[in-house]
Amino acid sequence: MLEQEKKEKNLKLWRIAVTVLMLLPMAEMLFVLPGLPDIIPVHWGVDGSPDRYGSRWELLLPGAIVLFLGILLLRDSFSRQPKGMRTGGLLTLVVFNVIQPVVLYVTVRPESDIMEFYFGKIVCGLISLLLIVAGNYMPKISWEYRLQRKHGFRTRYALSDETVWSRTQRFGGYAYMISGVVGIAAAFVLSDLVCVLVMAAAILLSSLLIYWYSWVAWKQVKGEN
Repeated sequence: MLEQEKKEKNLKLWRIAVTVLMLLPMAEMLFVLPGLPDIIPVHWGVDGSPDRYGSRWELLLPGAIVLFLGILLLRDSFSRQPKGMRTGGLLTLVVFNVIQPVVLYVTVRPESDIMEFYFGKIVCGLISLLLIVAGNYMPKISWEYRLQRKHGFRTRYALSDETVWSRTQRFGGYAYMISGVVGIAAAFVLSDLVCVLVMAAAILLSSLLIYWYSWVAWKQVKGEN
């Protein structure tokens, strides 16, 4: 009974946190929007300077995406979820909420350099943490759960057999966790741009290896049968 009450309390706190984090970016944008000029910087190049300008209303798009993501997380919380799903979802919202104030600041003050905030390192580190959480969660996605939600490494080989599915998720989890560790290390020792490039390369390589391993596991299972 006490264990159930604890789970319900934790779930309630999680829903409160998700609600706050999904509303905060939109609230920040609506607060600064009236004071912005009609045309503002909306994209920055690798050197940290603006390389594209657009309407100030474009600022609402990231907030709308975060809002939509939060609604999906809250909706899914009323059904059974694999262990780690809520942590990953909450961390995703945290990533958006850390990035958003920096983007708004350099938008309000276009003379500032976004790289002054170690923006690349922050993004690299946060996404790397997300990869580690996702990697830990992926092996826990059961064969039955794949039919309920579009989660997991859904290669055509993994979806063809339960054993292949399990092996693919386990290998993919390890690959993503390693990519996350590489990304965090890069955030500490490399420059902003190089850090982001290393992280992107690690994610791409991991994804290719996961697909290749899924094919290998499928061939092995096919040979055993």
